[in-house]
Amino acid sequence: MRKTRKLVAAGCVCMAMAVGTTAFAMPGATSLVTVTPRTASPASSSDTEQAPSETVPPETKAASEETAAENQEEPVQGVAASEQANKVTVGAASLTAASNVSVAASGPEGMVSQAAVQMAAASPTEVPSPYKDVAVSQVNGDDDYVNIRDEASTEGEILGKIYNNCAATIEETVEKEDGTWYKIHSGSVDGYIKAEYFVTGDEAEALALKIGKMFGYVEEGGLRVRTEPTTESDIITTLWAGEKYTVVEQADGFVKLSLGDDDDGNPVTGYVAEQYVQVYVKFDKAISLEEEQEMIAEAKRREEEAEAAKKSSKREAVVAYAKQFIGNPYVWGGGSLTNGTDCSGFTRGVLGHFGYGLSRTSRAQAGDGRQVPLNSVEPGDLIFYASGGRIYHVALYIGGGRVIHAIDEAHGIGISSMYWTTPCSAVDVIG
Repeated sequence: MRKTRKLVAAGCVCMAMAVGTTAFAMPGATSLVTVTPRTASPASSSDTEQAPSETVPPETKAASEETAAENQEEPVQGVAASEQANKVTVGAASLTAASNVSVAASGPEGMVSQAAVQMAAASPTEVPSPYKDVAVSQVNGDDDYVNIRDEASTEGEILGKIYNNCAATIEETVEKEDGTWYKIHSGSVDGYIKAEYFVTGDEAEALALKIGKMFGYVEEGGLRVRTEPTTESDIITTLWAGEKYTVVEQADGFVKLSLGDDDDGNPVTGYVAEQYVQVYVKFDKAISLEEEQEMIAEAKRREEEAEAAKKSSKREAVVAYAKQFIGNPYVWGGGSLTNGTDCSGFTRGVLGHFGYGLSRTSRAQAGDGRQVPLNSVEPGDLIFYASGGRIYHVALYIGGGRVIHAIDEAHGIGISSMYWTTPCSAVDVIG
């Protein structure tokens, strides 16, 4: 059954903030602006397509197109529809919603209508713009943001920041000696910003459609996806109620959706009839000072984890490289990993392969890196042994309480316990 469309338009909610070279998404609050425009005029069955609804058992999903067309019904145009025809409801909360929009059976939260203005233009009664109380930030300057304060004054306490091209709901307009201020809600932040940093109305809508990302929420189950924007083109697949897809474009009564990639990694797109899809926009929001600090801390944590993973991988590579030479001969004063080397020549050759320059003797190598506790050594660290306070031997720690080293002429290069004799110190040269 063809539905009367509920057109709602929405704000996003994921704020992308650059910290160093890494961008992170910050979830927002689930407060909304909902706009219900005039009911859309029904389209003829010749220019729309809908398969059986999601309530039909799975075995009937393959029903023919002819059967589906015969069962289509026009949108209800009774008393309830006429009462709604000239009513617009604008919520008092923010235009922003959580970055992964929570979807109920009745439709997605936080939607702002793409088609509301077009519907208003077609109606004999003037309908307010869905962007009437919506503002989009336009911030110029090196900082690329403006502070949100707890009062309409530059002396007010800073509560958060709104970056360029973010959306907010205007809750109040305040006239002050230094100009007009807006009390706004965006993300989790409520506060005051000078009006000069925002555009509103038609200008805000035009800008929002450029900077936001468009999505389509499937309202009807069994919605056919076609190769071209016509009901005569081939069917690619069917979509089911509650699914969401990125909108590529809208044209001629159809919406072009991105359906992901095929098995070969090639992008797949297709067309669906627009009356069965709610199209909405997501765009950025403000962040509180607490959220900003959390983002910075998260960025630092991820950088540290990435660095640790990089080092761990390198340490594993050092150990794997060293093991290639097990069984090769020990030669006092030698430096060849294949033809013969002593203990310091072995560690120097292995770590030198990875760009770490070491001194020639074991005693000198003990000063080449950062001293680490023997109970905290990691693979790739150097373990030293001494007699009478004088270092005479060095080995490479490989994990599990074991070392690899050029032992002596009888054993050559081999693996033994780290405690084959008592170690005196350890050094990290990998970092």
